[in-house]
Amino acid sequence: MDLEGLTDEDLLERFLAGHEAAFALLVKRHEDRIFSLAWQMMGSRTDALDASQETFIAAFRKASSFRGDSAFGTWLYQVGINTCRDLLRKKKRLPVPHEELPEPPSPGPGPENAAALRVDLARALAGLPEDYRTAVSLHDLGGVPYGEIAAVTGVPVGTVKSRISRGRRLLAQRLEHPSPPVASKDVT
Repeated sequence: MDLEGLTDEDLLERFLAGHEAAFALLVKRHEDRIFSLAWQMMGSRTDALDASQETFIAAFRKASSFRGDSAFGTWLYQVGINTCRDLLRKKKRLPVPHEELPEPPSPGPGPENAAALRVDLARALAGLPEDYRTAVSLHDLGGVPYGEIAAVTGVPVGTVKSRISRGRRLLAQRLEHPSPPVASKDVT
């Protein structure tokens, strides 16, 4: 049976009926976007990998709770956001933007300049307030529509648009005037 042509919701239905390969395909379809979301929320690659894995474990366990009120991807983003928030709470710390990001190479032509821009962007995103970071990451990096972000975050569409606008403005400021790396402090 070819699962590739099925919708996410059909795959979930198949999984709940005992076809585990259907869940594996759901993971394959969504792993990059969930990892991207987790990286932006967690602030480090290592924590993002853990959060991504925990997100899919939680989705596996909670699959039967999906009611179909929104798209499966929207539901999975909500699981991912909640997982990241739980992990951050357990660590009793805020994400540290500079934790695992290498110093960018000096700007110049070629692919190394693109790498430096990605590192700068990751640092700037990690330094945004969580609400802005979530909205900007979902919309600009994940391509999630405003309505779905509103459903995931539980706020009105107008608030989502406002957070994206303000988040972009803060990003632009941080990219124009980057602050030097700050040593992380453990807050207890």
